Amino acid sequence: MERRRWIKLYMMDYDEVYHDSKMFHLWIDILLHTNPVDYYHHGDLIKRGQCILSLNQVAERCHMSKPTVSKYLRLLEECGKIKLDIQRKGTKVTVLNWDKYQSDTSTSGLGLNQDVNHLLNHSLNQDVNHLLNPNKKSLKEESKRIKEETKRQTREDRIYNSLLSKGLEDYYSETYEKCEVYGFDRIKNLKAFCIAVAEELAAKKKPVPIAEKKKPKKGRVTEEDKEELRRLAEGLYGNDEEQVSDEEVAELRKSMEELGGDL
Repeated sequence: MERRRWIKLYMMDYDEVYHDSKMFHLWIDILLHTNPVDYYHHGDLIKRGQCILSLNQVAERCHMSKPTVSKYLRLLEECGKIKLDIQRKGTKVTVLNWDKYQSDTSTSGLGLNQDVNHLLNHSLNQDVNHLLNPNKKSLKEESKRIKEETKRQTREDRIYNSLLSKGLEDYYSETYEKCEVYGFDRIKNLKAFCIAVAEELAAKKKPVPIAEKKKPKKGRVTEEDKEELRRLAEGLYGNDEEQVSDEEVAELRKSMEELGGDL
């Protein structure tokens, strides 16, 4: 018969992560996938209290986007519950103080009774009083904070999924910041607005092609045109070449070359 395992939860989990349903969901998912014994994964030793997570699989199990999973993993690390080690083969998660949740002796019946008695003797009364006599002001503030957090998470998921549908997910952070600066309350169609912002960002990052400088087209010069230019030169300067300066000759020669003739 397969030996079942179990993990312990504490009121500290309620105080720190239970207020956010997504964070709590991710935290429980980590605890359930953490290994109770050492084992090798692709040649690497994974110690008890550690696990290798795939962000894609976690996102699918917890019904979250990958950016949301990454954000809550960092929050759990900041809370002192886990330690992250991002590797090429996956993200190694170390549950800090793993023995609190599952020790070597707690899997036995004797260990279970001792742990339960310890909880009953030291923390049960305090926990019951905390639940039976809640601070109404704190509950109201907590309820408001949870509502705002849920609204923000829903908005983040909507923006990310909208950009993902257009292949613009790389511009998620910049798009969210611009929408936030503009004011979410002023945006009537969030999906269309964020897609338009992301497309504008994408267009600005594309290299602008440099237009080739077109050479001036030379007009077709007839013999009559050349003769007319010679007559014009003779009319201006006469037949005495000493009256014509070098600069004037050069200018006249340039005009002839542009017309395709010779002076």
